[in-house]
Amino acid sequence: MTTQNPRPTMTLLALASSGAVLLGSFAVGCSSSSSRDRAVQQDMNQAEMQRSRAKAIEYFQQASELHENGEYDKALDKYRESIEQDNTLFAAWNNMGQLLMQQKNYADAVAAYKIASDLQINDPRPDYNIGLAYQTIGWGKESYTHFQRSLDRDPNYLPAIRGAVRSAEMLGVGDQRVLDFIQNGQLRETNDQWREYFDRQRFRVEKLIEENT
Repeated sequence: MTTQNPRPTMTLLALASSGAVLLGSFAVGCSSSSSRDRAVQQDMNQAEMQRSRAKAIEYFQQASELHENGEYDKALDKYRESIEQDNTLFAAWNNMGQLLMQQKNYADAVAAYKIASDLQINDPRPDYNIGLAYQTIGWGKESYTHFQRSLDRDPNYLPAIRGAVRSAEMLGVGDQRVLDFIQNGQLRETNDQWREYFDRQRFRVEKLIEENT
């Protein structure tokens, strides 16, 4: 540490002792000040995150009300405002995907669902929704893949079971895994039309498996 001002001459020992004290005091002072600054900044950041989160939840609640009331365009705008405040809200991304699907904006819907899927890695719904989007536009292979991913998260999620079996039919394929989906669906299905559908698909898949063995 240097100074431009002239100072009285000191003995080497005194200079060393004085320098050590001054340097030590300076170091402690800097460290203490730096720690306080970091703590203050962390508190400020935390407070800002809490404010953003609260605002995001407020916008999400408004969006949900608009959604339920059928005001879809306004709801979509509010979901976007919610995400701008906090982009980690799973429900905002998932619900936004639903509205985009209604608008037949499948590309943006899939993008929203993929973010939702990453945010909730155990929830089967986002990948089911992606599968449904792909199935709607006739992409059987891609839809089947995402229905499988949904069922990897929850093997008993009935909408994904239906979707996987339907996509397998679109592709004209059938193996033991598809048969497992069908049998699980038969055990859980209460809708008569879907039960009849599963019965037909079981016959189709069992025949394919028999032909390939």
